[in-house]
Amino acid sequence: MKFCRKAEGFTLVEMMIAMVIMGIVTAAVYTTFVSTQRQAYTQEDVIEVQQNLRAGLDFMAKDIRMAEFLTPSDQTALVNAPSQMLVDSNSDGDYEDTDERPLLSFVSVTSLRSYGRIETASASGTNLAIDLALGSMQKFATGDNVRVFRSTTLSTVTSILSVDSVSGSQVVLSGGASSAGDIQDGDLLVMLPPGAADGDFPLQIDYQLIDSSSGDPNMNELQRRVVDMDGNVVEGFQLIASNISGLDLTYLDDGGNGTSTLDDIVAVQITITGQTDASETGRDNYSGVKTRTLSTTVKIHNGVVL
Repeated sequence: MKFCRKAEGFTLVEMMIAMVIMGIVTAAVYTTFVSTQRQAYTQEDVIEVQQNLRAGLDFMAKDIRMAEFLTPSDQTALVNAPSQMLVDSNSDGDYEDTDERPLLSFVSVTSLRSYGRIETASASGTNLAIDLALGSMQKFATGDNVRVFRSTTLSTVTSILSVDSVSGSQVVLSGGASSAGDIQDGDLLVMLPPGAADGDFPLQIDYQLIDSSSGDPNMNELQRRVVDMDGNVVEGFQLIASNISGLDLTYLDDGGNGTSTLDDIVAVQITITGQTDASETGRDNYSGVKTRTLSTTVKIHNGVVL
């Protein structure tokens, strides 16, 4: 006689145990996924903050290095030197009063950073052909506004002229042929901003912090503008960096000591702080405000080095 073996299956207890184990595994996987997603969002926000800080710090550092470049000998590099660019002077918890967002202001012959040392200059018809020394800073292009300055006397040699063409180390300027005989070996060809006029010498560069458009009261935007020494706007305020929560400045003399005397300032220590946007607290996987700080010390140009 043959016996049929009874089919076997999972008992209810076994199935319940399996479901519990699967639930635990699923919960662990979901928790890991949410944590990873939160870290990814946070990393993106932090990277954005760091990029903004680096951009702002780099822009300010380059401008400060050029402060006092080719300016009159009686002109200090800095015009306004606040220690902080956000000052709650009346302790009301905001920076809305006009004196609570002071400007950082300094002067230079130009708000740009392109110039070259002249070796020869000659008339080319009605135009002025200038040969620049190899190895000097050369970033000129057709249409740029330029002017020739004499570093030994800190004075202008020509009016503002426009670049007609560039070929290697030679820059040809539209018009200006009559100035060829006035230019000497060692004079400097300097690029100027488009809005500059012949009487705009030197220029003043201003930095300020303004409220961010994000709505977060702790977030600010760093802006930059260029004016002439009479306060006429050459270039209006332009955005340099966002997500800024603080900007502190320390001014140093030639001994490395802190000073507030404009004549004694030879370097500026910049400490800039940024944070992620606190107005996004309702976003899924938001992990809270993250803050980053960068700092550097910048020596003021204080002369011509080519």
